[in-house]
Formats: sequence, C-alpha cells, structure tokens
Amino acid sequence: MSNSRNAGTTISILTIVYNGMPYLRECVESVLAQSHQDWEMLISDDGSNDGSRDYLRSLSDPRIFYYEQEKNLGIFGNLNFLFEKARAPITQILCQDDYFTGRDSLDILDAYWKEAASTTGLVRFNHHPSGNNELLVYQDRVLPSVIPSSSADLCFYIFGNICGNLSNVSLRTALVKDSGYFSQAMPYAGDFEFWNRAARTVDVGLDKRTITHIRRHAGVASNYLNKKGELVRQKRILYNMLYERLVKQFPDAATALRDHGSFVFLLELDIAVKLRLKGNKVYLRNVLDESRQALFSVKGPALWTRFLTSAGGRKGRVSTARKLLSITKHNYEGS
Repeated sequence: MSNSRNAGTTISILTIVYNGMPYLRECVESVLAQSHQDWEMLISDDGSNDGSRDYLRSLSDPRIFYYEQEKNLGIFGNLNFLFEKARAPITQILCQDDYFTGRDSLDILDAYWKEAASTTGLVRFNHHPSGNNELLVYQDRVLPSVIPSSSADLCFYIFGNICGNLSNVSLRTALVKDSGYFSQAMPYAGDFEFWNRAARTVDVGLDKRTITHIRRHAGVASNYLNKKGELVRQKRILYNMLYERLVKQFPDAATALRDHGSFVFLLELDIAVKLRLKGNKVYLRNVLDESRQALFSVKGPALWTRFLTSAGGRKGRVSTARKLLSITKHNYEGS
C-alpha cells in the first residue's frame, strides 16, 4: 500500500475493523470494483486476532491506507482516528461486514453531493422501511428528502436514530471535526448522539437509493452490545436533552412529547420482560432505574399500563408521532 495521497480524491471510504473475517474481504472487494475511481479507502484495525490483520497487510492497491492500533480505541475512537486521516471532501462510512451493492454506488454518491445544497452536511442512503415497523413506514412516508437543521431535534426525538447503521451515512468530512467528533463517552449510542448534534447545524438528506448492503449476522455488534441494557442509560441521557430543548421550543407539546417519549422505555420493557423470563434480571432492573430518571416518559404504574395497552410498545407510536407533528406545525404528511 502506498503512503502517497492523491490531492484530487473526491471520496474517502472509512472502515473500522475488529475481527472482521470472514466478511472483510467482500467489503474491500466491493470498493475495488467501483466504476468511480477517485477514492481513498482508510482502514484502521482495532486489535484483531482472527486473521484480519494478515489479510489487510496483503492489500496492495495504492488507494488503500491501512493503520493498526496498538490500544483498542472502540468504535467511535477508531472512527475519530480515521476522520483525522481522511483527505477527501466527502466521506462514506463502510463497516467491515457491509459492502457496496453495485459498481455504481460511488457514482450515485458523487452525483448526490455535486447536486446537494451547501447547507446539507450529511445524507442517509438506503432510506426505505424494512420489516413491519409501523413507525419506520410512517417515517419513510412523511419525512422530506432534506430535514432542515431547525427540525432536527423534533425528527430525531420522534423517529429515533434516523440515520440507522453507520454504513448508511455519507457526510462532508469536515463536519466531524467542526462538530467536535464522536463522543467516546457514549460507546453504544455515539452515532445517534453525533448525528443529532451535527444535524442542529446542517441539514440532513434522505435518499431512498440503496448503495450499501447492511449485513445481519450472529457476530454483528448489536448482538453483543447492550447485553445488560447498557444502551438504555445512554438513550435516556440523549432523550432527556432532546426533551428539554423541545419543551422550550414547543411548550404546548410537553404532554405529547412525554406520550411519545414513553415508547423508548415501552420497547425496552418488552425486551427486558422476555429476558427476565430467561433468567436475566439485570436488564429489567436497569430499564426501570433509567425510567425513573427520564424527563420524557411516564413512570411507575402508568408505564406498565401503557406497556400492556400498547402490546409492549409495538402499537400506538404512529398516532403519537402524528399528534406531535400536528401540534408543532410540522406538516410532513404531504411531503
């Protein structure tokens, strides 16, 4: 791999690696197969011991730059490291177990950014509903193709992490530094926290075209993170901050905000109850402890009542979302 950098590179592709085999090879090969050639791929290994390092050391394309971390930085520390190294004006994150779906993925990406307004700072591709999640279907139907920064807090509060998987996201490279980098204090929700923080200063694009395949498998990070409800505390902190800002912006919507925010814990309770039946007591205890500290949710018996009447949080979110959009006069229904 070359140490020289091409000043004319248009897209930086960032891949963080930790025990990425056997999927890592397909990830890299999907980049090499792109018809758009003006890219650099920056890969940082965070201490793999599964053969990933041997494979990455064997790569010879001069556009691939490979780094090995002596100390594990975690997902967001490793991302921050790579954003410091990226030289192209536009970055696409591509996780180790994901890949570009076609040879034209970077062509689509490049064309999007050439046409994007200067106020757009990041874009989520692959924006289409999957499965039968009613809120995601509603989100797909009503959100505009560009979310203005003035609406970011409300949209993230109603729909959660709109950007989804890291491999969905492309952004202006400088945005990460300008926004203060990903928070390593939130190892489970650092992406959600950063997208929302950045989106308060730039507009967020939503594009339905699929350019990356998000792989689901037994070793995916979401399957081994949050075993004891570690993510719940970080979500509570984020939603508390969102709720406080939104109540100041829309004081008449306080009750509607709590009605909708309660679903954060209703859905976690559904997970916790199932785990409790399998002998895991910790998850339920953590969910209930965090619910008591939440500004944005009903508590105690009222939470359990809504849990039962909403089928474990699976029913009712679209109604509360629609009500919030109406009260705050965000008429996205016709978008």
